[in-house]
Amino acid sequence: MGGLDHTTGSASDNPFWDFSLAVYDRTGVAAACLALQDRHGVDVNMLLFCAWAGSRGHPLGPGDLAKLRTTAQPWQAAVVAPLRAIRRQLKVLKVAPELAIDRLRARLKDAELDAEAVEQRLLFDGLTIATGVGVPGLSGANMIAYLSAMGVPVDAADVADLATVLRGCYPNLPPLQAVWAVTD
Repeated sequence: MGGLDHTTGSASDNPFWDFSLAVYDRTGVAAACLALQDRHGVDVNMLLFCAWAGSRGHPLGPGDLAKLRTTAQPWQAAVVAPLRAIRRQLKVLKVAPELAIDRLRARLKDAELDAEAVEQRLLFDGLTIATGVGVPGLSGANMIAYLSAMGVPVDAADVADLATVLRGCYPNLPPLQAVWAVTD
């Protein structure tokens, strides 16, 4: 992810996408998101939506999370996850010239990013989130609520990764306050 719409080079009409690009690009956030994805099957787009909603002052209740998961899951399962799996498999597959595999992986990465943009549009259109003033604790609570809705028992590694994501959302947030925001 980068700072602008990766296909046009201009700001998108989806403030959630713009938020996600900025947050994901901050130090440690990508690794934290991918760790949560690999450990628990977390949908990174859903996780970022939870943080974004909180940053706009919107708490997500169980009904909101169920609606969002129902909206995003079919696209995530049918398109995003398979593209990611193929791209990752090509990282270790050594049956073709490395340059050819690298080019294919780059095209798959672009396709995966396009698919994630579609999922983020589905999430953005699926629940109206008005502009408001958020606080780190609300973003943290939304992310924890999402993990709870998935049945994930949050452990110390998860708290550390969620705190890293939260610091990506609120760059001036001290590390210890980020931990508190996801554990309160």
